[in-house]
Amino acid sequence: MFRILSGLAVFMNYFYTFLRKALIPLSLVMILLSFPEFVHAQKKKPQILEVGGKVRLDEGRFDHATIEVRNTDNNKIEKKIEVESSGKFDFQLPYQHNYQLFFKRDGFYPKMLILTTVIPEKVIARDPYFPPVQFVVTLFKVVPEIDPAFSKKPVGKIFYSAKVDNFDSESYFNDMQIRQKIDDEKTKLADKSYQKKLDQAKALEEAGKLSEAIAIYQQAADLKPKDDFVKDKIKLLGQQIKLKEDQAKLNEEFKQLMADGDNKVNNKAYRDAIDTYNKALKIKPDNPDAKAKINQVDSLIAAQEAAAKQRALAEARQKQFDDAVAKGDKLYGEQSYADATDAFNEALKLQPDAQHPKEMLNKIQEALAAQKKAEEEAARQKAMAEARQKQFEQTVSKGDSLFAIQSYADATTAFNQALQLQPDAKHPQKMLEKIKEAVAEQKKAAEEAAQLKALAEARQKQYDAAVSKGDSLFAQQSYADATAAFNQALQLQPNAKHPQEMLGKIQDALNALADQKKAKEEAARQKALAEAAKKQAKAEANQRKFSAAVAKGDSLFGLKQYDGSIAAFNEALQLQPDAQYPATMLEKIKKALAEQKELQQQRALAEKKQAEKDKQYNDLIAKADQQAKDNQLMAAKQSYTDAGKMKPQETYPIRRVNEINALLAEQARKEKAAKEKALAEQVKKQKHSTYQEEKDTLDFHYTGVVEDLYLKNIKKADAAFAESKWTVARFFYFEAQKYKPQKKYPRTQVDACDKAIEAELQAEREKQYQGFISKADASLKTGEFTLAKFYYQKGLKVKSGEEYPKKQLVAVEKAVQQKHASEDEAQFRSFVKKADDAFNQKDLSVARFYYQKALALKPDESYPKTQLDKLRNM
Repeated sequence: MFRILSGLAVFMNYFYTFLRKALIPLSLVMILLSFPEFVHAQKKKPQILEVGGKVRLDEGRFDHATIEVRNTDNNKIEKKIEVESSGKFDFQLPYQHNYQLFFKRDGFYPKMLILTTVIPEKVIARDPYFPPVQFVVTLFKVVPEIDPAFSKKPVGKIFYSAKVDNFDSESYFNDMQIRQKIDDEKTKLADKSYQKKLDQAKALEEAGKLSEAIAIYQQAADLKPKDDFVKDKIKLLGQQIKLKEDQAKLNEEFKQLMADGDNKVNNKAYRDAIDTYNKALKIKPDNPDAKAKINQVDSLIAAQEAAAKQRALAEARQKQFDDAVAKGDKLYGEQSYADATDAFNEALKLQPDAQHPKEMLNKIQEALAAQKKAEEEAARQKAMAEARQKQFEQTVSKGDSLFAIQSYADATTAFNQALQLQPDAKHPQKMLEKIKEAVAEQKKAAEEAAQLKALAEARQKQYDAAVSKGDSLFAQQSYADATAAFNQALQLQPNAKHPQEMLGKIQDALNALADQKKAKEEAARQKALAEAAKKQAKAEANQRKFSAAVAKGDSLFGLKQYDGSIAAFNEALQLQPDAQYPATMLEKIKKALAEQKELQQQRALAEKKQAEKDKQYNDLIAKADQQAKDNQLMAAKQSYTDAGKMKPQETYPIRRVNEINALLAEQARKEKAAKEKALAEQVKKQKHSTYQEEKDTLDFHYTGVVEDLYLKNIKKADAAFAESKWTVARFFYFEAQKYKPQKKYPRTQVDACDKAIEAELQAEREKQYQGFISKADASLKTGEFTLAKFYYQKGLKVKSGEEYPKKQLVAVEKAVQQKHASEDEAQFRSFVKKADDAFNQKDLSVARFYYQKALALKPDESYPKTQLDKLRNM
C-alpha cells in the first residue's frame, strides 16, 4: 500500500530509472497513479494489473482500432478490445502470466508488445498493489510495396523490475526507425514509378497520342513536382495539340462557309453568296474553288441586272397604259365624255391593238346620241308640268280663301279639283281633313251650349237651398252643420260672398268658445307640468348618484380595494335595487376575496417550508465553509454539493465546488511542471532522445485530470440545461470553459442559456400580458368599460409597444361615448314623444316644456326647434 500512497512523491526517482530505457516506438512511459479512486479500486480487485493508454495514427484522424491479448502460456487469445474514436483504452490482466498485445487497424501496420505480469511471490505477499501501466501506441499506414515482415516482431517489453519495485519496460526498435524505413522505401518506389511513367508517356507521344501522353506525364509530375523537364514537356505537347485543333477548326469553318455560299446561290441571294465566299478566302486566300465561285456569281448578277432593266421599261409602259384606261373609265362613269375620249385615245397610242379603249370609244358615241334625245323629251315634259302646276296652285289658293271664310262646302269642291291635278299633294288632303273637323266642332259646340245652360240652372237651385239651410242652422247656433251647408254652397259657387262671410262669423263664435275652455284647462296643465319636472329632476339626480357609485366601485375593484368597492356597489343597489351590474360585481368581489384568502394561506405554508429549507441550507453552507477553512477539501466539496442539490438556483455552493476543483487542478499542474523540469534536466545530462515522447505522456495524464474536471462541469451543466435550469447551467458552462478556453461548446451553450432566459422572461411577460388582455376583452364584451380600460392599461404597461391595447382603449372610449350617446338618444326620444303627445292633445305648455328638454340634450336637432316655433305662432 505504501507503493501506491507514495507514488507521486517518488515520481522523479521513477523517471530517472525509466529514462535509461529506449521507449521511443511505443511511448511506454508509465505513470503510477496514486489518486484515492485508484486505491479504492485496487482494494476491490487485488492481484490485477490495470493496463491503459491511447492508440494514435501517424496519418489521418483516428476512428477505431483493435487490441488482441494473447496468453503465451496457453497460446490462446483471451481478450479482444475495440478502441473507440477517442483512442483511449483500458483493461485488466491477472498476475503471473505472459502476454502478447497486438494493436491492429485496417490499412496500418500492426504492432506487437510483450507484457508479462509475473511477479515474485514474496513481492506479492509484501504488497500486491501496483499502479496502472499507461503507454501510447502509434500505428503507421501501410505502403503495399514495402515488406511488412518488420511489423510481426515485438517492438518492446513491459515487465516487473525488482530495481524499481514496479513495472518497467524496454524497447527493441523505435518509431523513428520505422518511419525512416517507410520513407526510404517510398523514395525508391517513387523513382522507379517516375521512370516507368516517362517511358509510357514517350511511347504514346511517338504514336501521336498526345493527350494520353500528357496524362501520363502529369502522373510523373505528381511523383516529382519539382522536375521542370516534365512540366516543359506537358506545356510543349499542349501547344502541339492546340495547333492541330485550331487548324482542324479553320478547315471545318472554310468548308461550312463554302457550303453556305452554295446554298445562297441556289436561293439566288447572289450578293450574300459573294460575301460568304470572301469570308472563306480570308481563311484560304489562294483557294481556286472560292475564286471561281465568286466569278460565276458575278456573271449571274450581271445577267440578273440586265433582265431587271428590260422588265422595268415594260412595266413603266404598262403602267402608263393602265393609268390612261383607268382615267377614261372614271371619266366615262362621270359622263365626262370629251375628256374620256382623250384618255382612251392616249391609251391606244401606247397599245394600238388594245380592245378596251376601242370599245369604250364606241360606247361614248352611243351615249352622246342618247343624251341628246333625252334632253329634247325632258324639255317637252317640263312645259306640260309647269302648266298643270299653275292650274293646281290657283285651285288650292281658292280653297284656302273659302276655308278662311268658313265656306266649307265650296272649299271642299276646290280642294278635290286640286287633287285631280296632283293626286299625291299633301296640302289639299290636309285641308279636307280640317274641313271635316271644323264641321264636327260646330255641331258639338251647339250641343254643349244647350247642356251648360240646363246645368247652370240646376246648380243655382242647389246653391240657394244650401245658403238657406246654413242661415237657419247658424241662427240655431248649430255651427258644425251650418259650416257644412255653407261649404256645400261654396263648392257650387266658389266666389259667392255670403257663404264666406257666414263661415267667418262661425269661426269667431267657435274661437270664443275655445278661449273659455282653454282658460279653464290651463291651471290643470300648469300643475301637471310642475309635478312632471319635479319627478324628472329626482330621477336624474338618482341616476347621477348611481353612475358615480358604479364608477367608484369599478375603480376600487381594479385597484383590488375590495372593501371600498363593496360599499360603492351596495350604495348603487340602494339607489337602483333592480340593477344587474352592481350585483354581478359584488359576486365577483366575493369570489376574488375567497381566492385571495386561499392564496394567502398557500403563501404562508410555502414561506414556512422555505424557512425550514433555508435553515438546512445555511447549516450545510456553514459546515462546508468550516471544513474548507480546516483544509478538509473533499468533505467540504461534498457538503457544498449537498447544499447545491437543496437549492440548485444558488451559485455560491457551485462556485465553491469549482474553486476546490480548481485547487486540485492547480496542484496537478504544478506537479506536472516540476516533473517536466526535472525530466528536461535529466535529458540534457544524458542527451536522451525520448524526451518528447515522455513529455507527451506527462501531457496525456495532466490532460486527463483537466479533461475530468471539464467533463464533470459539462455534465452538470448539460443536466441543468436538460431540466431548463438555465442560470445553473450557465454557471457550470462558464466553469468548464475555465479549464478548456479553446472549446466552443461551453460558449455556445452559454449563449443558448442567455436566449432561453430571455425567452422565459418574454414568455412570462407574454403570459401576464395575455391575462390582462383576456380580462379586458371579457369586461369590454359585458359592457364593464371602466374595468376593461383598467386591464388594457395594465397590459400596455407590460408591453408598451403593442398596438392592440392602444386600439382597444380607443374602442373603450368610443363605446363609452356611444353608451352616453345612446342614453342621450333614448332620453331625447322620450322627451320628444311626451312633447308630441302633449302637442297632439293641445296641451301646449307641457309640449313646450318637453321640446325644450329635448333641445337641451341635442341643440343641433331641427325638429324641437320647428315645434317650438309652431307653439310660439299659435
